[in-house]
Amino acid sequence: MTLGGIPWQAYFQRVLSSSSATYAQVLSFLAAFGCIVMAFPAILIGAIGASTAWNETEYGVPDPMTKKEADMILPIVLQYLCPVYISFFGLGAVSAAVMSSADSSILSASSMFARNIYQLSFRQNASDRELVWVMRITIFLFGASATAMALLASSVYGLWYLSSDLVYIIIFPQLLCVLFIKGTNTYGAIAGYLFGLVLRITGGEPYLYLQPLIYYPGCYPDENNIYIQRFPFKTLAMLTSFFTNIVVSYLAKYLFESGTLPPKLDFLDAVVARYSREHMDKATLVKSDNIVLNELAPVNPRHSLTLSSTFTNKEAFNYVDSSPELSNTEDN
Repeated sequence: MTLGGIPWQAYFQRVLSSSSATYAQVLSFLAAFGCIVMAFPAILIGAIGASTAWNETEYGVPDPMTKKEADMILPIVLQYLCPVYISFFGLGAVSAAVMSSADSSILSASSMFARNIYQLSFRQNASDRELVWVMRITIFLFGASATAMALLASSVYGLWYLSSDLVYIIIFPQLLCVLFIKGTNTYGAIAGYLFGLVLRITGGEPYLYLQPLIYYPGCYPDENNIYIQRFPFKTLAMLTSFFTNIVVSYLAKYLFESGTLPPKLDFLDAVVARYSREHMDKATLVKSDNIVLNELAPVNPRHSLTLSSTFTNKEAFNYVDSSPELSNTEDN
């Protein structure tokens, strides 16, 4: 939950939009304390729901905990323990917040897929019309997937935990490699992504009633006959994704730079394109030792209107005028 809550798009979107690094740091720390403060109302509502004598309300018996409706304690408290007008505005605010979060999440996911994956990785020359259609299709697919997850999941907390779980396994290793590991590229990122995702899915998920394909040591079935993993396979999947990213990145870099693989096979432009003359200036090429000086194209100097205007070192002219050797040479 801790490490999986760091690489969120909503957080980094606000960090990157900050005017300075100091402001981004202050914003991050204030947001951390703000989350703690905003958790108190939820704690109080939960405590009220746990201590209420529900047999004296219109809800009746059994209580929400017995009915396994504890995850819906907020709308239950608003409906049965508050006046009608409070219940009306409260439930309306909850519905508006849920719909706002849902549509913004689906829209951001589809836009990131269309921009960061479809255009940058597969279709660099895609038109705006094509990207709009890709966004429309992905909005439909992501909406259907989110609806299926909402119908299959047993609790809202389970969905939140699952999202942090996936971010921890798939995105967190990518963030570490981008920030701290020099030399990682797109090939390693894709390989690490796939390895982490496969290991996570094969480990099963009780919230989605997904049976595991890999039974790690210590697994046992629950009351629904869904196997629960005691082995820390999620951390194993995260570490596998992290090291796979590094190994595949450096392997691809070595194969292309050594000439084992021709440059035309670098279809993602992740290795060879970095050393292309079309993408680099002369200073970068010389600094990176990728090309020697005699291979550079000659640069024609700019000729000024007058000869004196081409020189800026006036001391050189003074030295020439006052030099006795040059004066004797001219006399001869």
